[in-house]
Amino acid sequence: MNIIRQLRTSVAPMVDVTDPCFLRLARLISPFGNHQLWTEMIHANAFARGHIHKDPWKLAQHMPLRELKDFASGVVVQIGSSSPDDAHEAVRQLVKLGVRNINLNCGCPSRNVQMGSFGAVLMKTPQLAADIVDAMSLAARGSNCRISVKCRVGVDQHDSAVFLQQFISEIVERTRHVDESSIGVILHARKAWLQGLSPKENRTIPLLNYDRVYEMLRMFTNTSFIVNGGIDSVKSVAEHLATADGVMMGRKIQEDPWFLSELDHHIYGIPLEKLPLQSDVLSQYVQFADQMHENYCSRYSVLGRPLFSFFRGRKGRALRAKLTQALAKAKTSRSSKHEPRYSAQFSEIVLETVEKASAEHRLHCDSSQRDILPATTSQSNRKQMTACA
Repeated sequence: MNIIRQLRTSVAPMVDVTDPCFLRLARLISPFGNHQLWTEMIHANAFARGHIHKDPWKLAQHMPLRELKDFASGVVVQIGSSSPDDAHEAVRQLVKLGVRNINLNCGCPSRNVQMGSFGAVLMKTPQLAADIVDAMSLAARGSNCRISVKCRVGVDQHDSAVFLQQFISEIVERTRHVDESSIGVILHARKAWLQGLSPKENRTIPLLNYDRVYEMLRMFTNTSFIVNGGIDSVKSVAEHLATADGVMMGRKIQEDPWFLSELDHHIYGIPLEKLPLQSDVLSQYVQFADQMHENYCSRYSVLGRPLFSFFRGRKGRALRAKLTQALAKAKTSRSSKHEPRYSAQFSEIVLETVEKASAEHRLHCDSSQRDILPATTSQSNRKQMTACA
């Protein structure tokens, strides 16, 4: 079975999470190219009508431009669209930029997405979804770009195996411009409720139905399937990989990006001594953040957001509060909407804040537990000492 570049673990697309800054942090934590990194969804209109591809400043806020050159096959750009023409133009421009993996969102249940008639709404119109994928495939023809679809196992009252089978059949069988094996399907094992539940509740309240995912896998033997939803441990990743083509994790990585390091060690066999240290990752990230601000005027609040899940325990809580205050205080009165100005470099503010948080953290720990940065589970056996929680 073919899967997108044969990478078997993926970081799910998450709005206001998997921006270029978070993806850069994830790549620094796991520099081995083991995990597929997904952008947050970008509307196809941004390319077809907004011409975002002609504006590097805007594009850099949504896509990891630096990563495309170094890890083109390890980045997936997800688009949302209800128009085959817009989707075709978006893929055409993305291919020109060097993107090698593009996904159509057929699973988001948010109100704004519903108003645009895409996301999970497309599951109710499988012919339109197939037309969009068909147009995307045509735009990618002749390139090395792979097209995939991310959807739920059901939507509203349509949650039977027959309904899901018909939806997937429409996608893979009516795509004329590529063969069936090159269309990948990412299945979130929960159905979506378009009314009555928020996007957050849609990630927790509908029951997980992994059996439905594996039922589809048995029906479509020439289609690659990635399972998504509720996977939050090394054990569960390994169990799903024994059957599925791949595993996708979202909130687990958002809450603990160092879980990627655990997967590198336990799933991919990377020796402990080769895993990056937190101090090195932090140093490289703040350098990257300085460059993002200098080159693209990225706001400090956006640059700082990935660091909120970088530290754990008491020190993590102290850092989040202190960092939020420090970044807000650093913004000068001369700041404009399009060109924010700050009193100090991002790296200086972060490193100073980390030192203050470390000092506060040490007050609550025994002298034998003192360290500069808290260790992850996989690093606790290395040179760093485990910080108190």
